[in-house]
Amino acid sequence: MFLKKWGAVVTLLMISVTALAAQNILVVGQATDPIILDPPMYSDTPTHNVNLLVYDRLYNLSSDGKVVPGLAVDLPKIEENGTKYTIKIKNGVRFHNGQALTIDDVIYSFQRGAFNDKSQMKSIFAMMYDVKKVDTVTIQFRTGFFDKSKAPADINDGSLKSFEDRAKYYKPAAFGSQLNQLTWLGASIVSKATLEKAQQDGSIKDYGVTWAIGSGPFKFDSWKQGDSITLVRNKDYHDSMIKTNVDKIVFKTIRDPSALKSAFLNKEVDLIMNVAPLDAREIESAGGKILLTNGYFGYHYLGFNMKSPRVGQTNADGSPDLDGEYDLNSPGARLRLAILYSINPADIVNSPDIMDRRGKVTLQYVESLPFGHIDDPKGTRIEEGNTKTGYYNTAKAREIFASLPDSLKKPGILKCTALSGSVYVKEALVVKDQVKRVLGVDLINIEQVALTELATRRSKTDPDVWDLIVNWTQTDDSYYIFVAFDGFNTSLLHDTKFYSKDAQTWIEKGNSLPNGPERNVAYQNAQKAILKALPRVPLVAIMGISASQQNISGVFLSPSGSFQLDDVVKK
Repeated sequence: MFLKKWGAVVTLLMISVTALAAQNILVVGQATDPIILDPPMYSDTPTHNVNLLVYDRLYNLSSDGKVVPGLAVDLPKIEENGTKYTIKIKNGVRFHNGQALTIDDVIYSFQRGAFNDKSQMKSIFAMMYDVKKVDTVTIQFRTGFFDKSKAPADINDGSLKSFEDRAKYYKPAAFGSQLNQLTWLGASIVSKATLEKAQQDGSIKDYGVTWAIGSGPFKFDSWKQGDSITLVRNKDYHDSMIKTNVDKIVFKTIRDPSALKSAFLNKEVDLIMNVAPLDAREIESAGGKILLTNGYFGYHYLGFNMKSPRVGQTNADGSPDLDGEYDLNSPGARLRLAILYSINPADIVNSPDIMDRRGKVTLQYVESLPFGHIDDPKGTRIEEGNTKTGYYNTAKAREIFASLPDSLKKPGILKCTALSGSVYVKEALVVKDQVKRVLGVDLINIEQVALTELATRRSKTDPDVWDLIVNWTQTDDSYYIFVAFDGFNTSLLHDTKFYSKDAQTWIEKGNSLPNGPERNVAYQNAQKAILKALPRVPLVAIMGISASQQNISGVFLSPSGSFQLDDVVKK
């Protein structure tokens, strides 16, 4: 009897070990921990990679950048000159705890993303109002903006705390990017019943850290802070078309970039992202597979502080002139041009220590967006350049520089900021050396700063602290036209504090139009206006670079560079 029981135990153990060994586990290496697994509460790529698998959205972006239904049955019905949206959701969808998805969950999620004090995704919902439930599977909302003529003196847009409140004081206005924004992670759908219960019992304080409930293709399993997050396959996922054969995904945090690369080369991890161009060459030679975004999702630039009396525009008393009209014959404008013509971006693109040819010289701020890319350069600044050497023209640079007052020709007069230890420092050094060689004066001093200080400088744009900045910005969908053109507001992403009345008129027109040729023309005209004033020198259009082992397939990179792992297969 003892031997029979012992034999049964051994058999069970062997079955368990075999089952564990048969599990297909994908390991994703990341340089930092996610912040919180609560979609609207934080926005960074490591967090996105995890949350995209745990949560669903009404709509997603396909690999070719098109909006496709997720939890929605179809694309929305859009009426009343593009201001009224009606969306139906799928039946039979359940959250990971078994709760059925309802329209109430959708409205709750939007309300939470739009008005929760901790939400960092409020811009997604900034023009939405009159959000309401039509029936059990249908939501309806309108787009517009705050009309102060409708509101008492003590009411402003920021004081409104619900979509119902907005309905009292908003006026209709079309917003062409609204559908695109519903594909963003911050528009993910959470379970209203689950989070309201957590609010009552106090467990909400741990939401997104020790537990998380979505409806996505993978479920939250565990988080070892500073080490790893484990997700397990959602066997009851509503979309039977996904092709993944992975049972678990482990997001492994390896902070040291060299250690992360070594872990990949030693095949301890299956995927890594944000691969430096120089490392991409080594990974390819070692047999790894390089993954690229579909098109150019951003650009590196030299930005001019438009509040600076040296390269910007100021009033007679030295205060910044931000009226939206630029004197292109002013000394500051001409110094910007002299610098533009001194720079040959090919040295950055071709340098094995910087881009290693994994990028391209660009003449404009929007390289591969569906909206805003200038195809016909006639009559624009683009006519002056080429895609081999940019706007590089030593004769023009020297002629313009010679005409400037002596006060702008002093060595070290321009202070340039770049992130310490980054590729942007290398790019800044190239710019500094090229300007010195062409103009004959070492105008630029480079200061390397930590990330927190960089954020402060970009936010305040203090002309006593910096004149130039080398950095990058993202232009991955039509909403990012604001970021690309640097003229919509003065948020952290808009470091030059450039504002053009002419460009703004075209941007607002583009925002009000549905996707189509007219919208494209509006954004093209905005870019043409901005290229005249030149708040930034575009240096190189960039692709997102990631790497996978050869036995991994079905991975594509979103336009912003995040992993899309719904269909990942590991052989």
